[in-house]
Amino acid sequence: MTRSNDLTMNIAITSRNVEIDDALKAYVNKRLEKLERLYDRIYRCEAILAEEKSRKNVEIILHLKRNKVVAKESSPDMYASIDNASENIKKQLRRLKGRVKSKRRKLVLTRVMNPVYRFTRPAKEDLEVSSIISKTDLFAEKPMLPSEAKLEIEMTNKQFIMFKNADTGQANVLYKRNNGTYGMIEPNF
Repeated sequence: MTRSNDLTMNIAITSRNVEIDDALKAYVNKRLEKLERLYDRIYRCEAILAEEKSRKNVEIILHLKRNKVVAKESSPDMYASIDNASENIKKQLRRLKGRVKSKRRKLVLTRVMNPVYRFTRPAKEDLEVSSIISKTDLFAEKPMLPSEAKLEIEMTNKQFIMFKNADTGQANVLYKRNNGTYGMIEPNF
């Protein structure tokens, strides 16, 4: 299975005291390839199939970019152990994906949605006095297009507006130039 960035997940199947036929190998590959749909940063996957007396043990280890996810299951049937282990690993991947998304959301909120301070130019006689913030404005939290930001400037008679661009998701500044046209500042991180 190929991802959009042309990397494939490597699957290694190891057996301990078990003969692996082609049907079992195909079944393991089929179950593990489905995991790639849940989390696309799986670089290597190991499946260890073992037999101890009447128990069939399966251990699945996923190597992610920064994490390692492990699931172990045991039952009298090898196929049932594979199913249980893959379901266990799916739950862990969903939880991990949720944690990653919530961390990204918090990061966006702290970086982009924090208040933006507007500084006024001090008069020449105030230059000796330490500059202070004379006015604080918050910018719109809802994303908008640059054309909508232009309408906002025209309606409020402001010189500039800071907004979250709906196309890029980044904070932008749209300002009115002296010749009547508009300029836009976009961050380049």
